[in-house]
Amino acid sequence: MKTLYISDLDGTLLNSEAALSDYTAKALRELIQGGLLFSVATARTMASAGKILERVLPLPVPAVLQNGALVYDTRERRYVKKEVIPPDVVREMLACLQRHGLNSFLYSQEAEHTVVYHGDITREYMHTFAKIRKGLYGKRFIYTDDPAAHAGESIIYLSVQDDHDSLAAAHRALLELPEIGCVFYPDSYIQGCWFLECYSHTASKKNAVKYLREACGFDKVVGFGDNLNDLPLFEACDASYAVANAREELKAAAAGVIGSNAEDGVVRFLSEFGKGVSYGTTIAV
Repeated sequence: MKTLYISDLDGTLLNSEAALSDYTAKALRELIQGGLLFSVATARTMASAGKILERVLPLPVPAVLQNGALVYDTRERRYVKKEVIPPDVVREMLACLQRHGLNSFLYSQEAEHTVVYHGDITREYMHTFAKIRKGLYGKRFIYTDDPAAHAGESIIYLSVQDDHDSLAAAHRALLELPEIGCVFYPDSYIQGCWFLECYSHTASKKNAVKYLREACGFDKVVGFGDNLNDLPLFEACDASYAVANAREELKAAAAGVIGSNAEDGVVRFLSEFGKGVSYGTTIAV
């Protein structure tokens, strides 16, 4: 049986330092070299995911990025699937956020390059988000007086960071807009910070995994996660496992609970469970 094993990154495969532990990096690399068909499904872009995963790259199966808005082949170094938000929908999203007193990061994906546009950043959590990603991953953040002026570009993602109560009403309003998918979940590292993220209604971890299943001919998909944005991933899987540190909602939706991210739960599970599974070869789409 041709099986895909696919894991979330933050809070799941990564430790509390947002990194692969030495054990996970070594063991996962050996599993992949041995033929395990493995990939990741993350809210991150390739700029940050690629740096974090560099010790195990390339992956044998394309990676799901930005909660399913992008699918990237790390072997061929190209995007194989991109879900662009229509310009009028981008403008509606920005107007909706403005009515709630919120600014956002707007992601444009032109060819292989990601650019993040933003207006005035007035929220401390957003300052922290940009600072970390510019410093650690070299992401391109570009200030603009009018983010809506970029709506006609290949916009694939919108992200806002703040506390739960400041974002909850905007989240409800965004869910009412047509052609929009939306996730709302707490940060894995900063207490009190929540992410509100939007993408095309055709993009989600669920739809991206469904695409991989069909394009690569997988008979079975096994997923791993910890946070609310992993619920769509679990919906796409034949079997799903929550790490011990996962939110209760994930544990309730999972087939089982495995070791925490601090205990290298995903890779220890794969090392044991993988002894009895059929392995494959590199998959390209």
